[in-house]
Amino acid sequence: MARIVKMPVGQYGKPYEVRWSWYDADGSRHFKKERYRTEREAKAKKREVEQSVADANMPDYAAGRASFGEWAERWYRAVAATSKPSTARGYRSILDGSVLPVFGSRRIRTITTADVQDWVTVLLESGKTPPTIKHHASVVRRVFGEAARSRAIAYNPGLDVRLPTDRTVGRAKPEPRFLDAEEVGRLAAYLDERAWPYGLLVTFAAYTGLRAGEIAGLNIGDVNPLLGVVHVRRTRRKIKGGWEVHTPKSGKTRRVPMPKWLGEDLAAYMAQHPHRSDPDAPLWPGRTAGGYTHGARGAEHAHNGELDFARPWEAGTFYRRIYQPALAAVGLPTGKGGVRLHDLRHTYASLSASAGIPAYRLAEYMGHASEIITRAIYTHLFATDAHSDMERLARPEPAPARRVVG
Repeated sequence: MARIVKMPVGQYGKPYEVRWSWYDADGSRHFKKERYRTEREAKAKKREVEQSVADANMPDYAAGRASFGEWAERWYRAVAATSKPSTARGYRSILDGSVLPVFGSRRIRTITTADVQDWVTVLLESGKTPPTIKHHASVVRRVFGEAARSRAIAYNPGLDVRLPTDRTVGRAKPEPRFLDAEEVGRLAAYLDERAWPYGLLVTFAAYTGLRAGEIAGLNIGDVNPLLGVVHVRRTRRKIKGGWEVHTPKSGKTRRVPMPKWLGEDLAAYMAQHPHRSDPDAPLWPGRTAGGYTHGARGAEHAHNGELDFARPWEAGTFYRRIYQPALAAVGLPTGKGGVRLHDLRHTYASLSASAGIPAYRLAEYMGHASEIITRAIYTHLFATDAHSDMERLARPEPAPARRVVG
């Protein structure tokens, strides 16, 4: 346990020394002592130490001398082994970009809540948005949590940090953008004429609601156009050195129905697919690398890369080289605030809600964990349900006049 020893005052004027010891996970005994000016302070420290021992929460002072960077790497190795690769890459980017340059070399037990709060303020002043800051602060809090669980520190200084919100900084939350059926048709027709089969791909995205990674992950064997069903089994993502294949975002596969006419269009397209007999071939083609040119020649041959049906469709290249120019050509907004590729998924939600598809089924088709998420994202789409419900309530017949007796 702990004890107080009265010592000579000495040059620092602290005559009360608190001494205690503890055992680490390996069974080794460690000793610690601190001096205080008053007996009251010493007794308070003694109670703190004894309570910590009782709670099995005694800080490991040797571990506390390790740097934040060492604990960050320890945490990252654990989370990378149990997370999707894309999630791990996001954590790595945050650590390397804004966390380790500030806290990496400091001993973890010396970092306070005020230090973390100052760092959050700097992030906000640098122009980062509140949602981005929230992600960065979450990484810092998790690293401290790893150290606290290992008893390197007595508390997590990231827990009490005040984070900005969109409301506190006067930032309007971006809203989903929706295309109507006519706009989808106009965009698809333009692409069909100039970049087949990407017009059909845009239509497919707007009428199935698949995420970009899920579209890239489709193989020939995942689509049954006669039954009008798409099996979402995997995602593909282009990374340095190749492709990363993983499960859908929810971690579960799902079946997504298609309109009959879309199934017929897909059947016609698949009949022309050069690898139609291979169920493991990518459904949508990519383009050969190095085919895009710039300058005057690039203006004449905007889509110079050849179709490559053995290469999966890559969303980033498609967005920059084909989708954005097509939007501008048909009079739809581009750039910041324009029609993103992900807005085709929002368009699916809008078209489905307008057609009367209930939220609980739409949640299933879109791969949301629950109907609550679907309604939270697309609240205004389903707000018309209340209006329609009230229209069903007929006006009552006029009631007979009441006789007033007086």
